Amino acid sequence: MKRILFAALAVTVLPLAGLAQTPPPASPAPAATPAAPKADAPKADAPKAEAPHKAYVPGLEQFMNVILMEHNKLWFAAKARNWPLAEYELGEIKEVMGDVQDIVPVFKNLPLADMLDAVITKEIVDLEKAIAEKDYKKFVAGYDKLNAACNACHQGTENGFVVIKRPTTPAFTNQDYRPAKK
Repeated sequence: MKRILFAALAVTVLPLAGLAQTPPPASPAPAATPAAPKADAPKADAPKAEAPHKAYVPGLEQFMNVILMEHNKLWFAAKARNWPLAEYELGEIKEVMGDVQDIVPVFKNLPLADMLDAVITKEIVDLEKAIAEKDYKKFVAGYDKLNAACNACHQGTENGFVVIKRPTTPAFTNQDYRPAKK
C-alpha cells in the first residue's frame, strides 16, 4: 500500500523536479566572427544530453505522516471491533517503520532504526496480541503505550512538539470501519 502511495507521489513529483532542474534558456551571445569548429566539438545537429533526473526518496516526515494516517485508521478499526482491519493497519505501520529503518536508520545522530526496533518488538507486539485476542481493553492500553513510545521518541529526537494522541475523528470519512457483514 505504502509503496503504491510513494510510487503515485513520485509519478506526480518527478516531472516537476525535472522542470526545476531545467536551466533557463541562455540569452543570445553578441554576434561574433564564426570560428572554425574544433575537432572534438559536437556537431550542431547532434542531440543534447539531458540532465539526469533525481530519484525521489521520501524523507522522515513523509514516512511519519503515513504512519500517522495508519495510526488513525488503526484506532477506528479497533473501536469498531473490526479486528481484521485493525490487524491490517498495524501491519501497515510495521511495514512503514521497516522502510524508515532501511532508509533513515540515523536521525540527528541518533540510532532511529534501533529506536523503532524497540517499539516494534514491544508496543507493536502487545497490540498484535490484543488484536489476535480481540480484546478491546488490552488494545486501548497497548495503543496508549504506543502513543507514549512515539512521544518519547519525538522527545528524544528534539521533536517533542509533535505529540501523538488518540484520534477523536477519523482522518478519512469515506472509509467504513465497521466489520464486513458475512
